[in-house]
Amino acid sequence: MTELHHGSNVQGLQTTATFDRDTDEFVINTPNEGATKWWIGNAAVHGKFATVFARLILPSSSSGNADMGVHAFIVPLRSMQTHAPLPGVEIRDCGYKVGLNGVDNGALRFHNVRIPRDNLLNKFGDVSREGVYSSPLPTPNKRFAATLGELVGGRVGLAAGSVGVLKAAATIAIRYSLLRQQFGPPNKPETVILDYQSQQGRLIPMLASSYAFHFATEYLVDRYVEMKRTRDDEVIADVHALSAGLKSYVTAYTAKSLSICREACGGHGYAAVNRFGSLRNDHDIFQTFEGDNTVLLQQVAADLLKQFKKKFEGGALTVTWKYLRDSMGTYLSQTNPVVTHRDGEGHLRDPNFQLDAFRYRTARLLQTAALRLRKLTKQHGSFEAWNYCLNHLLTLAESHIETVILEKFIEAVHRCEDKTGKSHLKLLCDLYALDRIWNDIGTYRNQDYVAPNKAKAIHRLVEQLCHEVRLVATELVDAFKIPDYILRAPIGLKSKQYSEYSQIIGF
Repeated sequence: MTELHHGSNVQGLQTTATFDRDTDEFVINTPNEGATKWWIGNAAVHGKFATVFARLILPSSSSGNADMGVHAFIVPLRSMQTHAPLPGVEIRDCGYKVGLNGVDNGALRFHNVRIPRDNLLNKFGDVSREGVYSSPLPTPNKRFAATLGELVGGRVGLAAGSVGVLKAAATIAIRYSLLRQQFGPPNKPETVILDYQSQQGRLIPMLASSYAFHFATEYLVDRYVEMKRTRDDEVIADVHALSAGLKSYVTAYTAKSLSICREACGGHGYAAVNRFGSLRNDHDIFQTFEGDNTVLLQQVAADLLKQFKKKFEGGALTVTWKYLRDSMGTYLSQTNPVVTHRDGEGHLRDPNFQLDAFRYRTARLLQTAALRLRKLTKQHGSFEAWNYCLNHLLTLAESHIETVILEKFIEAVHRCEDKTGKSHLKLLCDLYALDRIWNDIGTYRNQDYVAPNKAKAIHRLVEQLCHEVRLVATELVDAFKIPDYILRAPIGLKSKQYSEYSQIIGF
């Protein structure tokens, strides 16, 4: 799909597939340098076929060629006998990358490469032997959306995979922080570095987020399976937006966390054998492939605005956004002065307060975004209005995804039947929620949703919860059940970390 000049803007792709009625074939062409296919996985060395996204061109005697938009075609690249590139196909290696160099990403150019008409992947659009185009979908935009919708599985996989990377990094950093000792009171043993409040502040909220993301992506996978089974339109719309948001939010968080883990482990975190470098480099591309994160968040924001419009037109909202159906009036009404000042631990750890806070923020951002866009569109047109509001819209999307994550975490706590396990999950869930509120405390203060005394109480409670989680941190990372042969970082092993580390360098 990706070309040298176009990545996220798939509708701007320039590769062409022109139908030849005389031979019943499509002719694939790279019309210019910018249309060179780029970053194509497995193309440089191994690939024998490619799914090539190209503009379907139908010759027309009356009005010249008709561009039917981007479609997908199966194109042979190499000989099945000799593995040499086929006539008209140019292949190059894209070169070394920051990470994932086990994948031979290649660049492709096509010069009058002919393929049978049957090589058009025709689920959403087809061409007859006579060159007549047909589609079960009524408009080009719907055909394009359906074509790209098939890519949602990749986003589901990336979100879940990113959680796995986060779990591994958190495990390495926390185990090392429970081993490493530095400084301490006079005439007493040195202190384990995870007992320092600063180290807890770096790593413990990350551990809580790992659990939160686990349950959110588990829900996403279940919804994806349901989508594939039922092909229900409402489920499809839900999964598209949810996968875009979770892929973007989780991969961005994990990318930042990998650097935090590296720094939290000091010099030993810089050793290649302890894997933070390779994890960071291999994971980094998660933020931009299968959809650039910034672009995906805009899709979430656009869907939220569509749902917002539906609400006021009396339409049904999809499952993920259902809290907006009943909540907009509630959350945007005058805040209660009594509640804004309540700062007791029982209140702050009440999931109803936490969810209300998250939903209030999303509802407020959604309403103000809709109003700003309406006003600016009249003045500048829709494209410029969107751009003027872009940072606002990205914040809205992230706020909504954080709300969904919290909802799924709370549900997981309720489902847990083991008393000890439930207590630990509740601890992590409270930390996830309150840490997010504290990180955006300016928003809540600006809207008078949280009074100064309550803000201070939230901060104190976050620090207290970090300390409580630290006491069971070993059990919580062990619960990920990542085997040592998978983790492979000496400082992150369950035992004999320093011995293993020393042996690796030759002692």
